[in-house]
Amino acid sequence: MEAALKSELKAEISRIVDLMIQIEAMRDKISALKKDIKEEYGIPVATITKVSTIVRKENLNEEEEKWEEIKEFVEACS
Repeated sequence: MEAALKSELKAEISRIVDLMIQIEAMRDKISALKKDIKEEYGIPVATITKVSTIVRKENLNEEEEKWEEIKEFVEACS
């Protein structure tokens, strides 16, 4: 591999590694924040995650439709 190509590739890989490090740091911050919310408000972490995802995706209607379908299956199996 040519030196110039090798140098370019190394720089690109370094950029990916830097982004991966940032992602990991953000995940850690999110986890800490979820724990704080759980302690402060008594909300389960799974609920915090679900609510955050719904707010981010703006898809409450879709989630309600899924829940209705799940409820129908539960009722049928009970």
